[in-house]
Amino acid sequence: MTRTCSRENRGTRSSNYIRSMNLSSIRGQVRAFTKEDIPQVADLHRRVFGTADHASPELTNSYESYFTQIFLDDAWRDDDTQSLVYEEDGRRITGFFGAVVRRMSFNGQAVRAKIGSQAIVDPGSRGLAGLKLFSAFLEGPHDLFIGDEASSVSRSLWEGFGGAASPLYSMYWMYPLRPCKFARLVLTKKGLVPRFVSRLSAPVTWTLDALASPILKKLSGSPQGAVSRVFGEELTCETLLACLAECAGKRLLHPEYDERSLSWILRRADQLGRNGCLQKVLLKTERQEIAGWYLYYVNPPGISEVVQLYANPPFAHAVLDHLFHHAESRGATVLRGRLEPSLMPAFSDKHCLFHVGPGWALVYSGRPELLLALNRGDAFFSRLEGEWCLHFQ
Repeated sequence: MTRTCSRENRGTRSSNYIRSMNLSSIRGQVRAFTKEDIPQVADLHRRVFGTADHASPELTNSYESYFTQIFLDDAWRDDDTQSLVYEEDGRRITGFFGAVVRRMSFNGQAVRAKIGSQAIVDPGSRGLAGLKLFSAFLEGPHDLFIGDEASSVSRSLWEGFGGAASPLYSMYWMYPLRPCKFARLVLTKKGLVPRFVSRLSAPVTWTLDALASPILKKLSGSPQGAVSRVFGEELTCETLLACLAECAGKRLLHPEYDERSLSWILRRADQLGRNGCLQKVLLKTERQEIAGWYLYYVNPPGISEVVQLYANPPFAHAVLDHLFHHAESRGATVLRGRLEPSLMPAFSDKHCLFHVGPGWALVYSGRPELLLALNRGDAFFSRLEGEWCLHFQ
């Protein structure tokens, strides 16, 4: 159901929400984030997210580069989109809310989307600080506000201001390429199996996965030679720009890139090496038609994350087959990505696993038609457009 709210309605909701929270920071104010704030914000980020026990020179330099590149000098920067800090007593920063703008198009009309990232509040100042930061973030002339990959706590706060979670774009799919190894990974991470037992059982899981591989291919409807329907090649920035304009542009709501902005975000995606090695693959048919494309990280020890995936409808199954084969041949254990609504039948046919949250896609807009497009799945919104490339490396 489409949800909109007026400023009065939003104020009533936030006032009700305030009563249930600890109003610890009554002397603070929200203002624009500046370069001079980086040392304090970096230390706040380090403490809240547990990045390190202390601020080494290397970590300090990394933070300086990160906050400058992402929130002060990004390719879409404009005067209406500023990141925010919460300042107490005129000097101490106890909260931060990053913001970047994304240019989009709705039915041929220009749309500006404001993406939130890295919402941080000092544990001793939670309450009014978070409320003021969220309220200030939802101000401005933007058409659409998005809080991507949000926690359940952030979702509750967002809904307190009249926003909503987008069910379709909060859904993730998962495909175990090596199910036994994946099960061992999950059990070890959750502490259900001691690490030494996990290491000892590794050869057994390898053998079982090798035996299970042909069975899984039959169950998923991926016969031998299925991937030969499409042919992969390196996906360049120029080609992706053309593909997004032609294919993603068929959606009612879709991103608008130029060469500068797309090259910036692809370089940023490449820098996130902790996720693995970024693979960018374009798929064509024998007639050189665009069948689709995908971008994902190969991470054999853990989860290989897909950041963007598109398939023209007649080639949906072939594109997924190619992606699965490509990842499996490079040692991937399991693939995971945000749901592309048009591919839901193909994902289901492949017996993929689905889950919703906790990486919620939160949306807020005074334009009902934008929310309706998101609720109906008539939008192209991948991880590449969301918060993924705004992560701290």
